[in-house]
Amino acid sequence: MKKNFDNAISLCSVTEKELELINKYSLTELKAEDIFAFNVVLCDNETDRDFECFDMDALKTLSELYIGKTGILNHEMKAENQIARIYSTEVEVIESQKNSAGNTYARLKAKAYMLKNEKNKPLIDEICAGIKKEVSINCAVSKIVCSVCGKDVKKGRCEHKKGQNCYHILKNPTDAYEWSFVAVPAQKNAGTVKKFTNENISAESENLVEIAEKYKNFLRQEIVKLSNVISPEISVKSVENICSALSVNALEELRKDYLKADKARIKPQLLPRKNENSIDGFMI
Repeated sequence: MKKNFDNAISLCSVTEKELELINKYSLTELKAEDIFAFNVVLCDNETDRDFECFDMDALKTLSELYIGKTGILNHEMKAENQIARIYSTEVEVIESQKNSAGNTYARLKAKAYMLKNEKNKPLIDEICAGIKKEVSINCAVSKIVCSVCGKDVKKGRCEHKKGQNCYHILKNPTDAYEWSFVAVPAQKNAGTVKKFTNENISAESENLVEIAEKYKNFLRQEIVKLSNVISPEISVKSVENICSALSVNALEELRKDYLKADKARIKPQLLPRKNENSIDGFMI
């Protein structure tokens, strides 16, 4: 998934100390006049338009992971698309500001540099003019938890609906791949796009998960009804607890077994008719 951050870019001057940091990544010694430097807000702890946010620990981890990472255009991972590099990061905490969850607002800021040359001049002009001001990060997180129940939704769905009665908290970043200039913003307050590897769940797949959950509920209800008839000595609560731990396949098999048992116990409601030629009913 991709998320953008509005107004992420601001200009900055390069100090001697910062020039030393920049030259760690250069094979030849660069001077201040060779460099165009700018501040970039990569992400924050505000809930974005996808109803997701980083927590404070995640921002701190990302600040370490993003040092030295390259900046590209539109997440097109080509060598010729490399245009800038981050040389410094910090988590900026704004004590006077709260995010929508009521926590102290914090954001991950970085300083990046690019060369002043003819190739980069159009992009530098667009940055200075405020045209290029949204960026995106491409990273991986190992944990995504529900804001209400705390369940890791990467391991399984919870009972809450993201965007309706909960939001998802992005935790434990494991890698930072790159950051990119993009066009369409997703985060509300900071111009950053997040992209999470192997976590992109489409609306269609969410639909399928919802349908599967409804089917599981149907199977559970059927098993409870059959158990009540066939094994009334087992409490409804016990059967529900057993069913809650079973997969769809296991529920289907259990339902089949109950149906077989139910069929086996059915007795005819009427006695078979006696042979009309029988004389058992007559006494001499």
